[in-house]
Amino acid sequence: MRKADPAGVRSDFQTFAAERLTHLARLEAALTGSPHEKRDLSILAETTLHSTYVAFEVFLSDLMLAYINRDFSAYQGTLKGDIERLVTSKFGAGAAARTQFQVAKHINLQELEELIDPTGYNLTFKSAADLKSRFVAWVSAANGTGVAALSNPDARLIDTTRAIRNFIAHGSVNAKTAMNVLLASVSTGPRCPNAPLARGNHKIDNIGAYLKSSVNGKRRVVIYIERLQAIAATL
Repeated sequence: MRKADPAGVRSDFQTFAAERLTHLARLEAALTGSPHEKRDLSILAETTLHSTYVAFEVFLSDLMLAYINRDFSAYQGTLKGDIERLVTSKFGAGAAARTQFQVAKHINLQELEELIDPTGYNLTFKSAADLKSRFVAWVSAANGTGVAALSNPDARLIDTTRAIRNFIAHGSVNAKTAMNVLLASVSTGPRCPNAPLARGNHKIDNIGAYLKSSVNGKRRVVIYIERLQAIAATL
């Protein structure tokens, strides 16, 4: 069940991510010295990042709903404007003038879910830029400050992790190409928080090997998850 409390939504994601990191460490220890250790670690790194990013997508969806539930005004204003423009374009200004929009001061979470997401799927965002744009349109400025303040490195991290998740899920040529493009630009320099994640000059074919590899004593999959945790805490 979704939570209407943004703090609870953040807490749930942090708990999930921490559990995945603990699970990763526990299985890594169990695999040490086993016949297929390297291959198993590659698969483990893939599945751990995949499941954590899916949870991050759910977190973003639930967080947006929680913020809109807390303050319905921004979403309601955008919805009203969209409906008026649609009626005007299809039926003319006269029909628009005769169309009434029922304004509500508050809406419960179930009604909000049915209004925003009538198909029953989670809200999805194709990029960090799309996330920012949707928050501006649907979430009050006071509640959307964290998303509005997403830094370029944070946005690059989100987009790159999403591309890796897509490649793990689909394995297509296009998904691999998109992933490698973002991996090439995820870091903007040695002081960037994403610096350990840069792929260098070589394209990545085996994403599991890339994720399990260590930079400064820490596996990249762990760095990705810790970065997602840090970003989530600010939203």
